[in-house]
Amino acid sequence: MIEAVLVVLTNAVAGREDDFDDWYTHIHMRDALRFRGSIAAQRFKWAEKQAQDYPSGYGWDYMALYDVFDPARFSREHMENALTPRMMVTDAIRMDGLNDYHYFPLQFRDNAPGMRHTGGVIMEQIKVAHGDENAFIDWYNAHYFSAALVRPGVRKGAFMKFLPQGQLVDMVPVHNFVATWHIDDSAAIDMWRQDQALENCALIDQPSLSVTCWEPVTPKITEDEIIHTSAAGLAEEERARAHMGDRVMTDRGDELKTV
Repeated sequence: MIEAVLVVLTNAVAGREDDFDDWYTHIHMRDALRFRGSIAAQRFKWAEKQAQDYPSGYGWDYMALYDVFDPARFSREHMENALTPRMMVTDAIRMDGLNDYHYFPLQFRDNAPGMRHTGGVIMEQIKVAHGDENAFIDWYNAHYFSAALVRPGVRKGAFMKFLPQGQLVDMVPVHNFVATWHIDDSAAIDMWRQDQALENCALIDQPSLSVTCWEPVTPKITEDEIIHTSAAGLAEEERARAHMGDRVMTDRGDELKTV
């Protein structure tokens, strides 16, 4: 059972996008899914079509979503193994601005259970004042969620809240709520552009409200598919490791908690 979703936003070093992509897809995601506490993961990139305008840019080009059944264990595995042979980190990743937090589901619905999703994701990042959190949860669950779920092109939705336990980094995110909406085609994005419910909700800190759209880079891959990997998958991983060579990070920096 999914206990939390780890939302990771990252950037590549300028000019090293291909190295970053190769490492994340064929090495890092597979390393992470070998850790206890994980269920599945999928990578996305910034979509050309967006639900909001970002004239000054958004800040991140890539997103990964990890389904986790034990966030504390998953984080501990990361902390113990990051920058070791069990989790080598390419120097093609930008560590400044690294954004990764577990969010805990408050509601989840799937309009087509059992069918694999191949489309993109719309992510809502929402900041609500501490004293307004319960009122916001009631409004989102009772009014907004069900209406968004039946928008054309929406496959499934998850509404989640940040909690301090089981986190990988010693920081609190700007947004204490996140919702992810898996969509079947980009036409669904138009529905988010047209609807003003979030913008009209007085409980939401409007200047920080962010609705972003993401295209898949990889299909969703499960822990079982990594533990019982195919020969082709293992060959791709070995090729990627040989390509990365010793161009890896060695300094943990201040982003990771001390073990």
